[in-house]
Amino acid sequence: MGDVLEKNADEVTTQMGLDGTIKRPDGKPLGEVAEVRAALAVAFPGIVFGTLPSGAEKIQAAAGQGATFPEMIRLHLERAPAEHGGDYRGPEFKAAFFLGSSEIVQEVGVQLYGTTVASEPMFKLQRFGWVTTHA
Repeated sequence: MGDVLEKNADEVTTQMGLDGTIKRPDGKPLGEVAEVRAALAVAFPGIVFGTLPSGAEKIQAAAGQGATFPEMIRLHLERAPAEHGGDYRGPEFKAAFFLGSSEIVQEVGVQLYGTTVASEPMFKLQRFGWVTTHA
C-alpha cells in the first residue's frame, strides 16, 4: 500500500492538489476502519487500501538514500505511527485518502489531483451520513 501512495505522491508533486476532509456533520466518528473502507470502496470503485509507513519507517527509508531530517522534524517523525490509507486512480483525477492510525476513524483527509470537478459526483457521500469539505 505504501508503494501505491508513495508512487502517487511522486507522480503528483508537480501538480497543485486540493485538500479536503470527509466527516460527519455532527462531529461523531465515521466508524471502524473496515466500515469506512467499505463505504469508500462503494463510492470509489477500484480504490486500493493499505498502510502508510510510520515516521520511523520514513526516517529509515530516507537514511537508506543518504538523507537526514532536521532534529525537530526527526523527533516528530519518530512519534508518528503507521496510518491507514487508500489510493484511487480514475480517468480524470487521483485521490489519496488518509484514515488515521486508530481503528476508529474520526475523519478522512483527502488530497485530490487532476480534473477535480470530475470528482464531485463521487464525493456526494450523504448516503453514508458524511459530508466533504474543501480546504
